[in-house]
Amino acid sequence: MKNKNDDLIVGIDIGSSKIIVVISEIDDTGNISIIGVGKADSKNGIKGGVIINIESVVSAINEALEVAEIQAGREVKSVFVGFSAGNIETINSKGIVAISGVDKEIREIDINRVIDAAKAVAIPMDKEILHIIPQGFTVDGQAGIKYPIGMVGTRLECQIHILTSPISSIQNVLKCMDRAGLEIRDIVLQNLSAGRACLAEDEKELGVLLLDFGAETVKASVYYQQAPFYNAIYPLGGYLITNDLAMGLKIPFATAEKLKVAFGVTHYGYVDEEETVQIPTVGGRSPKLLARVNLIHIIKPRVEEILNIVKEDLKEKGFFDKISGGIVLTGGTSMLPGIVDVCQEVFDIQTRLGVPHKFSGLGDQLNSPEYSVANGLVLWGYERVNKTTDMATRGKKDDGNKRGFLKVIKNFFDDLF
Repeated sequence: MKNKNDDLIVGIDIGSSKIIVVISEIDDTGNISIIGVGKADSKNGIKGGVIINIESVVSAINEALEVAEIQAGREVKSVFVGFSAGNIETINSKGIVAISGVDKEIREIDINRVIDAAKAVAIPMDKEILHIIPQGFTVDGQAGIKYPIGMVGTRLECQIHILTSPISSIQNVLKCMDRAGLEIRDIVLQNLSAGRACLAEDEKELGVLLLDFGAETVKASVYYQQAPFYNAIYPLGGYLITNDLAMGLKIPFATAEKLKVAFGVTHYGYVDEEETVQIPTVGGRSPKLLARVNLIHIIKPRVEEILNIVKEDLKEKGFFDKISGGIVLTGGTSMLPGIVDVCQEVFDIQTRLGVPHKFSGLGDQLNSPEYSVANGLVLWGYERVNKTTDMATRGKKDDGNKRGFLKVIKNFFDDLF
């Protein structure tokens, strides 16, 4: 029997098409080392990011977990879970309070009060707050302050980003983990996890759009001045492309998926006009040859449609002008050749492919856009366990009431990091 270990940092990505388990530990140099990776088909247990069959998902979790545990030679007890709630809602809210102390120095009690004021928004009965993320503080009209503890003023404002999820979605994740015999250390929206893995600090400062193209969903996140301002999940993804291929070429869905992965292309600059691909047929008939460029005629319009839906939504919500730092594409569908070019044409904004952070050990296995969420969960967990963020370091160096700011960060601001 493998030994159980509390020192492991384990991420589980609950995706519509697959479950990914990543086991990591901290090596002698203090860096993250990947020691186990497992992947299993979701077995039709998830639709559009929402769990629809508990038993199928538990079976897939156990299958992926077993592969990762055997590879690592360790047994997992607790995990960081990344999931897509489907019907998420984002709220940007602001709170304002008078600074309470006689000397007008901002203390922990003032932070608590302004956060309480900011999060006092109406949440539907069937929703639960999943993340509260600070966007910044304002002291006496001076905006853009990240660390107000110790400053002097009369009025304190705080802007926060609230992410809510259907209660049932969270409960189903809890039930799946419980049946798999796992404790949950944190539940993380996949949008945030992918962003942690793929986005550069200067991109988040200038304003950036992250698009995570999955099998059944596209997850969008807008970051500006280091903080998220908008998150959305669209019921669109790579399976729509697969379905178009299946219908257009009159082949089974499974065959179309293999064709898309092996030969799919979205832009004419990535294929030779003379290149052909062999298309399997049904009923024992002989395969037929098709010019590969014809796949673009099917795939490109669907990709453009998906991107235009996102673009129009951002314009409608007022966030399109906040992404001057560019667009980052990640997720399995983002690996289609030419999709970066198509995105750049649709948005007329510089676009790049988001490849996640590279770890030591078995980290090469995660060096692909399809592992962005799993990769980000490991980073998320590492920062929670080791409290290595700038805010935490600042709190540890201070004394008195300033040390208490760590408790506030734990209660309210964890999700910024």
